Amino acid sequence: MAQPLNENGFTMIEVLVALAIFAIGMLGISAMQIQSTSANTTARISTEQTAFAGDLMEKLTSVSYDDLPDGSNVDLTPTQINNMTGVSFGSGNTTNDGRFTVECTLDQDDIIGDTKTLTLTVTDERRGGNRQLTLSYIIPRM
Repeated sequence: MAQPLNENGFTMIEVLVALAIFAIGMLGISAMQIQSTSANTTARISTEQTAFAGDLMEKLTSVSYDDLPDGSNVDLTPTQINNMTGVSFGSGNTTNDGRFTVECTLDQDDIIGDTKTLTLTVTDERRGGNRQLTLSYIIPRM
């Protein structure tokens, strides 16, 4: 009588179950990678918007108090912003590269004398969102 062989190894069902578990794990990892890439892109756009707004605000605040227009709620036109900062605009108040829409308001402060409040709003409408960043700065007369 022949002795039974001592067969060690995996059955086909065990291999298929292991492959199914592995595939489910890989699907989870790929979904996480897609979400991570999307979040990274959003963070990059937000950083670009913040850097642009900060740079523009710094250029606007370097203009002397007396060179700024007088009045309450004065909306600065793209031409005025361009003359003060050198930032060029395409159509309307959209930057030349089409990335941002800029609105800038200058307000004469009545409460604190000899000051003007500069409010800069930069809107980014890329990727279907409408992200607004608003910076305000009080410019004193020196």
